[in-house]
Amino acid sequence: AVLDHSWRPPRSLGRRRTSAAPKAMSSTLRASPAFVRAMSGRASSASAPAACGLRDASSWHHRSVAGGKPHRLLRSRVAASQPAASRRWQPPPSRNPAAFRTRAGAADGPGSVDEDDENRDYLAELTWLPPLDPTKETETVDPTSEPPLMVLPVFPLGSTAYMPHSDHVLNIFEPRYRQMYSDILFNGSRRFVVPVSHPETGRLASVAPVFYLEDLKEVSEQTADAVKYVCSHKVIGRVTIKRTLNDSVWSDRSSYLKAVVEPLEDFDDDEDLSTKEGALVERFASVIEKQTKLGEPVRFTTNLIETLSAARGEDGLWRLAGLWQSLLQNRLSAKESELSNDIQQLLRNYLKQQGADMQSKVTVQFDALPAEIRAEFTRLQQTYREESMAMVGQTIYPFVLLVQCDSHAERLNVFGDMLEEEEKRLQAKVALQSLFSGADAKKDDEPPATEA
Repeated sequence: AVLDHSWRPPRSLGRRRTSAAPKAMSSTLRASPAFVRAMSGRASSASAPAACGLRDASSWHHRSVAGGKPHRLLRSRVAASQPAASRRWQPPPSRNPAAFRTRAGAADGPGSVDEDDENRDYLAELTWLPPLDPTKETETVDPTSEPPLMVLPVFPLGSTAYMPHSDHVLNIFEPRYRQMYSDILFNGSRRFVVPVSHPETGRLASVAPVFYLEDLKEVSEQTADAVKYVCSHKVIGRVTIKRTLNDSVWSDRSSYLKAVVEPLEDFDDDEDLSTKEGALVERFASVIEKQTKLGEPVRFTTNLIETLSAARGEDGLWRLAGLWQSLLQNRLSAKESELSNDIQQLLRNYLKQQGADMQSKVTVQFDALPAEIRAEFTRLQQTYREESMAMVGQTIYPFVLLVQCDSHAERLNVFGDMLEEEEKRLQAKVALQSLFSGADAKKDDEPPATEA
């Protein structure tokens, strides 16, 4: 089947509550993304998108909730009722997609790579602030100090890479962030910084994008005060976080963090890098052509080639980075869909064996499933974890490194390494296809066996 997508990015959530396994499910079945995430052990606030086409390549839309209730735990016909186990997850940004097409039935599945290749460790190259110290006294900054210090609110949004010129919608409900929005409206700054967190230590990145509040809607009446504001933002720049001022509020959640920051600008703005930019565009175009030739299950459409640019600014390299991030996110979603289909088939087979009416809802307790069915769930869960772990990091840390770069030249190099990894993956796939096609041809050339 061919799926041409013009999807709207999911409205997503700051916190989602999931459990390691569902407690109950319906027999009228479709394994939902939430159910899949519960089985895979990966909590997520966004229903994973399928794949996409380029509707407006220069815009980047994604909706998230800064904590709280998910708007949709199941998009399914398999309903899973789960105990609340608090896990914090922030959704990845979704570049408004039109540059992709998804085809079902890839031989090696989306996102498969040659495990023998050593790829760049982007996470190791990121710089981080010292751990927050809840015992540190709150520092007061003198507004009349010379030179003047820039102090901005800090709103960490988990493992999410936001890039300049992108647009985002956040749903705000936590009291401390309600206060933050009131403050930035009152003082007129309308700005705050959004650093990523280290996946193991929780330390905040030392370079972060700056969100600018463009629109705020009060929705407390419509949501029974579950959500206070729906806020639209644009990422207008980057800053280096020099130090945090009030670490103690992070642990007791009494207020929001504040930090002294400095604007981060590229130091090579006057340097002519058109040759390097042109070479990168050619590599990007070559990758698109190879994806098409190989029939990649998630790939860019060829009409994107004529719009490519790696120049400075919104419609140049930052746009390419956003599109590439969406490609990787959609590969991860396709991998999740594979797990969903496997779970769906497993449950369907079991219920058919039990003589269940597949046209009506029948609740099945997970703990009541036979041991072999539960064991198969465990196997699927482990397989998905192993295959998706690296893919998750690919959607985050290379792009955080792009934000951290202090020159356009360095950013071109980083993105070039990202393309090189894709080239290696495609080359490995070509080699595998040649191997299998050669074996099939040899088999066809063999004379038929005769009976003695």
